[in-house]
Amino acid sequence: MTGRIFITGDKHGTFLPLFTLAEKEELKKQDILMIAGDAGYVWDDDFSYGIKTLEQIFPGIIVFIDGNHENHALLNSMEVCQWNGGKVHRVGERVYHLMRGEIYSINGSKFFTFGGARSIDKDRREEGISWWKEEEPTPEEIEYGRKQLVEHYNEIDYIITHETPLFARESIPRFKQIDEDYTFPAQLEEWYHIAAKSSKFKKWFFGHMHVDQVITPQLRGVHTGILQLDEEK
Repeated sequence: MTGRIFITGDKHGTFLPLFTLAEKEELKKQDILMIAGDAGYVWDDDFSYGIKTLEQIFPGIIVFIDGNHENHALLNSMEVCQWNGGKVHRVGERVYHLMRGEIYSINGSKFFTFGGARSIDKDRREEGISWWKEEEPTPEEIEYGRKQLVEHYNEIDYIITHETPLFARESIPRFKQIDEDYTFPAQLEEWYHIAAKSSKFKKWFFGHMHVDQVITPQLRGVHTGILQLDEEK
């Protein structure tokens, strides 16, 4: 029996929206919850309590891409294994970190994922405590992601990123201005146009901006809301 796929945005370690989902829906072990970065449950060495709480609330598989506000050093120290065709960090018994540039086959659909973004508040954070330089994708990671997308764009149904393509920022004034040397959103805009060439491509979801907002029919920001994928139009 195939479960449902739910998707949401930045949770920053909170459980309340998930309790709300559990009250609203009869969740099953076949269901999958996807978080588009800044999940925030892997933050310090005591993260196992939060992961166990997640697994108690949600009976299925929980997967997340990394945002900028994650403990990247801790994530990168975890075991790398294969899950549904792509590399993941195994965080818990049923919790996985989906890695940058990987492609996963989930419930008959293919998902391309790419985490990371630049923190606008990094000057107020402490490196190794509340900020990690690995939050921003390296040129090598970006090149790997682009190569994956170019080679497989006509197979991909969904794209999940934390950062958003540059053009979307015009609809989100709070995040419209970016540093001149921060070129990643412009590169994502190029990726959007690559993906849009495929008739198979359905939707791109992003976090980071803290908006539940439709940008184009194929591009949507997710934050507090939890959407059921097969109900998305």
